Amino acid sequence: MTTMGEDIKGCVLQEAGIAFTILRDSGDVTGEYTLLAGNAQVTKPFIREFFLEGVVAYDSVLVSGDVLQINQTGTKYLVANVTPDMLLNSIFQNSIVLYKSNLTVDVLRPSEGDYSTQTYHRETHWSYIARSQPVLITTPLYGHDLVTDEEIALLSIETHEMYIPTSVGVQVLDRIRVSSTEYYRVESVKPRRYEGLDVVELGEDQRPTSTTTTTTTSTSTSSTTTTTSP
Repeated sequence: MTTMGEDIKGCVLQEAGIAFTILRDSGDVTGEYTLLAGNAQVTKPFIREFFLEGVVAYDSVLVSGDVLQINQTGTKYLVANVTPDMLLNSIFQNSIVLYKSNLTVDVLRPSEGDYSTQTYHRETHWSYIARSQPVLITTPLYGHDLVTDEEIALLSIETHEMYIPTSVGVQVLDRIRVSSTEYYRVESVKPRRYEGLDVVELGEDQRPTSTTTTTTTSTSTSSTTTTTSP
């Protein structure tokens, strides 16, 4: 603990900062404050909107991969980086990098069942890996939309990318469901760009949007088929 760290925490952050909550499956964490600002060197509207820098207290429990929610507005951010700022061998504050969540999604994982002896179709079962997960999904940015000196946020320029906490455990071929009519397939997972966050390439998903289960009702050739949406 440092005197400077306590001064920043009590006289700056708590007096003039923004209250936030850390959203965790193990239990939400409250009582912390931050000061946020956009990067002054970035001019593109998308990056100014979704890429923020800030500071939190020297003893903050915030870690990379957390989801941070601003109490006043309910806006959610993915924590991409937490870096201790030190002076005289002591931490006096932590600098943070945040990506604003623009969607909440469901993550589903397919598993293949047996072939039906009647239809010879393989059953597909979908299981939920996460529900209502805050993420950032970027749309393709081409040409002048993103120039090289503004790649501070490392956003993709050619494909849809999703930023999601590593703790969710997204895998290739998982389904990302934005709505009942908008689905994506996970094409690749890049786990080492940020500590605590995975960068996921998304592609078009043309797989069935429902799970079909065929069950035989007797020893004859008759059967019943039920269909449920994942």
